[in-house]
Amino acid sequence: MVKVALPTSKGGLDDKIHESLVRADTFTLMELEDGEIKDVKVLENPYKDEPYGAGSKVALFLVSEGVNVLLTPMDCPKGKTILEEGGIKIIKVKSGKRVEEVIKSLRSSL
Repeated sequence: MVKVALPTSKGGLDDKIHESLVRADTFTLMELEDGEIKDVKVLENPYKDEPYGAGSKVALFLVSEGVNVLLTPMDCPKGKTILEEGGIKIIKVKSGKRVEEVIKSLRSSL
């Protein structure tokens, strides 16, 4: 089972990937088993309005949620080490694409 997270605005498979990891309104989390989507969960980003340190806090939040793979359009310089130490593989994707499309196109590598 692989747990994937993507930054989104409203969340869900029909939403588009948000241009910012740290300032996204929500995170769409899904569990994949053998490339098939088994579960989808939408979580509010509790740190989107933090003036300082949001990158590190978001990284810790994703690690605590048990995420294995993060699909994001941007680097998170302040959170990258936390993500990597937490065992999260970071894959760059383009913002504005539908969540479901991105998952289908990356299925074999997840």
